[in-house]
Amino acid sequence: MPTRRAILALAAGAASLSGCRSPDGGGGAGGSLSVTASDATVTPGETATVDVQASLVGVLTWRLGDVPESWQITYEEFEPQPTAVRESYPPQLVWDPVVESVSGQLSVAVPSAAVPGTYTLPVEAGSDTTDERAVSEAVITVEDPGTSTTDASG
Repeated sequence: MPTRRAILALAAGAASLSGCRSPDGGGGAGGSLSVTASDATVTPGETATVDVQASLVGVLTWRLGDVPESWQITYEEFEPQPTAVRESYPPQLVWDPVVESVSGQLSVAVPSAAVPGTYTLPVEAGSDTTDERAVSEAVITVEDPGTSTTDASG
């Protein structure tokens, strides 16, 4: 018959493993698919940098949203590096197997003729093995060139 100490040890072991995930990204309750994209403020002719962080991700995409087609969007400094890149629309960064955490940047080249205003850039994360998706919208604010973009807080 198990002792109270043995039962407590088993319960503690089970609790410590509850957040673990199998190598294929399945099982466990230790986290969920998520993505966060930061906002950016620029003037026409500058490049907006959108910081992206995602958890439990296998595929990361971005769509134009309000961003005009002529604005070039590139990905940079993703860590870990994607295992594949699908040059399609929307472009897809792929991690196989699913990674616990990824971060990087999307650079948005804002043409010098851009109209001041706000533009949304939807960034979507998925596992590539399920239909589950997480979306974050970065807001790119293009200010009139006469408006200062300097942060007064230092």
